[in-house]
Amino acid sequence: MRAILATLAIGFSALFPASAEPTVKIINFTADWCPNCQILNPRLDEAIEAFEAGSVARVDLDVTRIRRTLTPVEQAAIETELLLLANEHKAAYLWDWYGGITGIAVAISADTGEPITCFMRPMTTKQIRGYLKLAKILAEKGTPGQRKPEGPDCPVLN
Repeated sequence: MRAILATLAIGFSALFPASAEPTVKIINFTADWCPNCQILNPRLDEAIEAFEAGSVARVDLDVTRIRRTLTPVEQAAIETELLLLANEHKAAYLWDWYGGITGIAVAISADTGEPITCFMRPMTTKQIRGYLKLAKILAEKGTPGQRKPEGPDCPVLN
Protein backbone atom coordinates (compact mmCIF):
# COMPACT_ATOMS: atom_id res chain seq x y z
CA MET A 1 0.00 0.00 0.00
CA ARG A 2 2.83 2.42 0.89
CA ALA A 3 4.52 1.68 -2.44
CA ILE A 4 1.32 2.55 -4.29
CA LEU A 5 0.90 5.79 -2.34
CA ALA A 6 4.55 6.72 -2.94
CA THR A 7 4.17 6.05 -6.66
CA LEU A 8 1.03 8.20 -6.78
CA ALA A 9 2.74 11.00 -4.86
CA ILE A 10 5.71 10.99 -7.23
CA GLY A 11 3.37 10.95 -10.22
CA PHE A 12 1.37 13.91 -8.91
CA SER A 13 4.50 15.86 -8.02
CA ALA A 14 5.68 15.50 -11.61
CA LEU A 15 2.41 17.08 -12.74
CA PHE A 16 2.90 20.03 -10.40
CA PRO A 17 6.57 20.99 -10.35
CA ALA A 18 7.78 22.90 -7.33
CA SER A 19 7.93 26.64 -7.79
CA ALA A 20 11.36 28.01 -8.48
CA GLU A 21 13.38 29.36 -5.61
CA PRO A 22 14.66 32.85 -6.26
CA THR A 23 18.27 33.02 -7.36
CA VAL A 24 18.15 36.80 -7.47
CA LYS A 25 16.48 39.19 -5.08
CA ILE A 26 15.84 42.81 -5.89
CA ILE A 27 16.17 44.93 -2.79
CA ASN A 28 14.05 47.95 -3.64
CA PHE A 29 14.38 51.19 -1.68
CA THR A 30 10.99 52.79 -2.15
CA ALA A 31 8.32 55.09 -0.72
CA ASP A 32 4.83 56.16 -1.76
CA TRP A 33 5.92 59.79 -1.98
CA CYS A 34 8.99 59.06 -4.18
CA PRO A 35 8.47 60.25 -7.80
CA ASN A 36 11.39 58.15 -9.08
CA CYS A 37 9.83 55.08 -7.44
CA GLN A 38 6.54 55.71 -9.27
CA ILE A 39 8.46 55.20 -12.52
CA LEU A 40 10.94 52.51 -11.41
CA ASN A 41 8.57 50.17 -9.53
CA PRO A 42 6.27 49.32 -12.48
CA ARG A 43 9.33 48.76 -14.66
CA LEU A 44 10.77 46.37 -12.09
CA ASP A 45 7.47 44.48 -11.92
CA GLU A 46 7.25 44.21 -15.70
CA ALA A 47 10.87 43.03 -15.97
CA ILE A 48 10.35 40.41 -13.24
CA GLU A 49 7.28 39.06 -15.07
CA ALA A 50 9.57 37.92 -17.91
CA PHE A 51 11.12 35.28 -15.63
CA GLU A 52 9.80 32.01 -14.27
CA ALA A 53 7.46 32.65 -11.36
CA GLY A 54 9.38 32.76 -8.10
CA SER A 55 12.85 32.79 -9.67
CA VAL A 56 13.29 36.51 -8.96
CA ALA A 57 11.98 38.06 -5.76
CA ARG A 58 11.39 41.74 -5.08
CA VAL A 59 11.86 42.89 -1.49
CA ASP A 60 10.61 46.40 -0.79
CA LEU A 61 12.31 48.40 1.93
CA ASP A 62 9.52 50.96 2.06
CA VAL A 63 10.29 54.13 4.01
CA THR A 64 6.84 55.66 3.44
CA ARG A 65 6.06 55.57 7.18
CA ILE A 66 9.16 57.60 8.08
CA ARG A 67 8.00 61.20 8.40
CA ARG A 68 9.56 64.35 9.81
CA THR A 69 6.84 64.44 12.44
CA LEU A 70 8.01 61.19 14.03
CA THR A 71 9.94 61.17 17.24
CA PRO A 72 13.49 59.82 17.03
CA VAL A 73 12.32 56.70 18.87
CA GLU A 74 9.47 56.09 16.38
CA GLN A 75 11.80 56.64 13.43
CA ALA A 76 14.42 54.29 14.92
CA ALA A 77 11.77 51.60 15.41
CA ILE A 78 10.75 51.74 11.72
CA GLU A 79 14.37 51.79 10.57
CA THR A 80 15.12 48.78 12.78
CA GLU A 81 12.16 46.93 11.28
CA LEU A 82 13.48 47.67 7.76
CA LEU A 83 17.00 46.65 8.76
CA LEU A 84 15.69 43.34 10.10
CA LEU A 85 13.79 42.75 6.85
CA ALA A 86 16.95 43.47 4.86
CA ASN A 87 18.88 41.12 7.15
CA GLU A 88 16.38 38.31 6.45
CA HIS A 89 17.46 38.58 2.81
CA LYS A 90 21.21 38.83 3.53
CA ALA A 91 21.16 42.50 2.58
CA ALA A 92 21.50 44.41 5.87
CA TYR A 93 24.68 46.02 4.53
CA LEU A 94 22.54 47.69 1.84
CA TRP A 95 20.61 49.53 4.54
CA ASP A 96 23.93 51.01 5.64
CA TRP A 97 24.57 52.07 2.03
CA TYR A 98 21.15 53.34 0.99
CA GLY A 99 18.84 53.38 4.02
CA GLY A 100 16.57 56.39 3.73
CA ILE A 101 17.35 56.93 0.04
CA THR A 102 14.62 55.97 -2.42
CA GLY A 103 14.40 55.29 -6.13
CA ILE A 104 17.14 52.67 -6.29
CA ALA A 105 16.97 48.88 -6.40
CA VAL A 106 19.87 46.46 -6.01
CA ALA A 107 19.91 42.97 -7.53
CA ILE A 108 21.66 40.57 -5.17
CA SER A 109 22.40 36.86 -5.32
CA ALA A 110 19.89 35.10 -3.09
CA ASP A 111 22.45 32.64 -1.74
CA THR A 112 25.06 35.09 -0.44
CA GLY A 113 23.43 38.52 -0.66
CA GLU A 114 26.24 39.67 -2.93
CA PRO A 115 25.32 42.82 -4.90
CA ILE A 116 25.31 42.26 -8.64
CA THR A 117 23.82 45.37 -10.24
CA CYS A 118 21.57 48.34 -9.56
CA PHE A 119 18.44 49.69 -11.20
CA MET A 120 17.33 53.33 -11.24
CA ARG A 121 14.64 55.42 -12.89
CA PRO A 122 16.45 56.24 -16.15
CA MET A 123 16.55 52.55 -17.07
CA THR A 124 13.84 51.19 -19.36
CA THR A 125 12.01 47.95 -18.64
CA LYS A 126 13.99 46.33 -21.45
CA GLN A 127 17.30 47.42 -19.91
CA ILE A 128 16.24 46.22 -16.46
CA ARG A 129 15.18 42.87 -17.93
CA GLY A 130 18.54 42.50 -19.70
CA TYR A 131 20.60 43.28 -16.60
CA LEU A 132 18.32 41.07 -14.52
CA LYS A 133 18.89 38.20 -16.96
CA LEU A 134 22.64 38.70 -16.60
CA ALA A 135 22.28 38.87 -12.81
CA LYS A 136 20.42 35.53 -12.83
CA ILE A 137 23.14 33.90 -14.92
CA LEU A 138 25.84 35.23 -12.61
CA ALA A 139 23.92 34.19 -9.49
CA GLU A 140 23.30 30.69 -10.83
CA LYS A 141 26.65 29.98 -12.47
CA GLY A 142 29.12 32.55 -11.16
CA THR A 143 31.61 32.11 -8.37
CA PRO A 144 30.51 33.83 -5.16
CA GLY A 145 32.48 37.03 -4.69
CA GLN A 146 33.06 37.37 -8.44
CA ARG A 147 29.56 37.97 -9.76
CA LYS A 148 29.96 41.60 -10.81
CA PRO A 149 29.00 42.19 -14.45
CA GLU A 150 30.06 45.00 -16.69
CA GLY A 151 27.17 47.39 -16.62
CA PRO A 152 25.52 49.87 -14.33
CA ASP A 153 27.36 50.01 -11.05
CA CYS A 154 25.65 50.91 -7.84
CA PRO A 155 26.14 54.56 -6.95
CA VAL A 156 28.86 55.32 -4.46
CA LEU A 157 27.74 57.31 -1.46
CA ASN A 158 29.80 59.96 0.24
